[in-house]
Amino acid sequence: MFRRGFLTLVVLGAAVGVPYAASNWSKLKASVFGDTSANSSTGTLQPISANDFPSQLPGATPAGVPLVPGINPQIDELPLVDLPDAFRWDVTPQWVMSRWPRVSSGLPGDNLQGLRVALISGLRMDDVAGSLTYYFNASQKCAKITFSGTTGDPQRLTALLVDRYGFKPFTSTDPGMVQYQIRWNGAPTSTLTVRPAAIVRTSSPLERYLVQISITDPAVK
Repeated sequence: MFRRGFLTLVVLGAAVGVPYAASNWSKLKASVFGDTSANSSTGTLQPISANDFPSQLPGATPAGVPLVPGINPQIDELPLVDLPDAFRWDVTPQWVMSRWPRVSSGLPGDNLQGLRVALISGLRMDDVAGSLTYYFNASQKCAKITFSGTTGDPQRLTALLVDRYGFKPFTSTDPGMVQYQIRWNGAPTSTLTVRPAAIVRTSSPLERYLVQISITDPAVK
């Protein structure tokens, strides 16, 4: 009961300032509570399941959802996906289908196909919750990753992006925003922005900061 209640709080927090999470709350609620009646909501995004991609990863359950160590999630629950596993280039559409019980497709952009999921990386202050989207090219290579969500402490996420991808801090004209970027010929190709939430409540520790991430792999066209 505690875990389900806490996950509900995290997902509600992620909906603050996150258009996708807000507009798809019924779907997220269905993932947490198994409320299948919420699946009837309409929209341009089309939910698809692991059955649409027959490939499964080693260690996955028969339903295609790998077990989180120490937790045995039900098929409709939101899985916990650690930050290093979420933000990496070697993901595939099959992996996304196997890792999350609900995935939204129909997100074209820049000749890429997007797959969007609700990310909860854990229950610590420096974990994140929000909307994560992988964009794949025609060869099924991941070319872009975006994230919009919240966290209680952005330091671990920032350190991951700095160490793994080479993000560097840049001065912002907004005094309330911290900005990291990857630049090519002086132009930003990837951006991380962190700003305090408009209202910070002690009762909602995972909602203290709003996070926006866009990472582009220049090697994948």
